[in-house]
Amino acid sequence: MTWSQFASNWNVNLSALVQRFPHVPEQDLDQARIGPTALSRLIAKSHDLTEPEAREELEQFLDKQSLARAALGIRSYDTALAAQK
Repeated sequence: MTWSQFASNWNVNLSALVQRFPHVPEQDLDQARIGPTALSRLIAKSHDLTEPEAREELEQFLDKQSLARAALGIRSYDTALAAQK
């Protein structure tokens, strides 16, 4: 999932983000919405990580979110096909 895809659904993705990075103050997340660099810095600061480590964690999180969405899409497609039969 690209950053623009993630940010375009910010309110939907916010709960997953807070769950994955629970030490990030929620009030700071709106300013981190401007880009992955700002969010990585915030994650690094609040989770005692270096910025490169935080960026890697964020990228892994985005990849998992993308895979989860793809899996939901496949399930929806399978359900639609089953209903046609």
